Amino acid sequence: MTVRFAYKGVEYPTALKLSKALPMLASVLVQWTEDADWFAANVASLCYDTDLYKPGSKVAARVVEHCRDSGHNTVLEHNVFSFVKKVPIFVARQDLRARHASFDERSLRYCRADDGSLVYYTPKELLLAGREEELKQWQYVHEKAIELYSKLTDEQILEGEKARSVLPVGIATTYTDTRNAWAWRHHSMKRLCLRAQEEIRLIRRQEVNQLIKVAPLLFGDLNMPCYMQNVGCPEVKTCGVIELNEQSGLAVAYERMLERKEKHPVG
Repeated sequence: MTVRFAYKGVEYPTALKLSKALPMLASVLVQWTEDADWFAANVASLCYDTDLYKPGSKVAARVVEHCRDSGHNTVLEHNVFSFVKKVPIFVARQDLRARHASFDERSLRYCRADDGSLVYYTPKELLLAGREEELKQWQYVHEKAIELYSKLTDEQILEGEKARSVLPVGIATTYTDTRNAWAWRHHSMKRLCLRAQEEIRLIRRQEVNQLIKVAPLLFGDLNMPCYMQNVGCPEVKTCGVIELNEQSGLAVAYERMLERKEKHPVG
């Protein structure tokens, strides 16, 4: 396994130091299976009695892609990836709906939310011209909640685990999220869709981009469902933004790209 606590070129000695350096709405890959694509190919080779020859071979790539695209998910589950995140509580709670995942969140029972950790999310819509009054109200509600929380804990009126109840779900939380490759794929496909909440989709896109770098075969095809082969749009009510083939549920632009690749294959 590779373990690395780094953000934007700066390395940190611990996950705690990294978490304090992260801005709101950030997710950083901190641990992953080395040569995950090659390992998945070898796991599959035991099932199919396939001679892989060497890492990077076309045979190994085809084996991984077959398992990935055919739903042979157990082959993917042997590879594990961990992220450290700093997100609003409402984004974190969406993550908790995932299956086959392990979470460890900063505890507000044992830790006091101070030293700059009491930050909150502000939607970009409130930063637009003409929304100054709503922005002030948003900031007032959050600042007052933080002020009350601080008073309750500073003066020991309430224990931290009770005082935290006053904090809005827009307050930041930090946690570690560990899943196997299949679990990351499953959750990502659902949350990359344009019908997903924007903040959740942006976090998932960050994660997918990092996963592709360390395991391009396992994750290289991840995209919105309508841009993925054999998947297609799963929504009853579509986003209305992307032109879809009504029969396949795939984006028309994606199908055209596949047709061009079939007519003019590379290599």
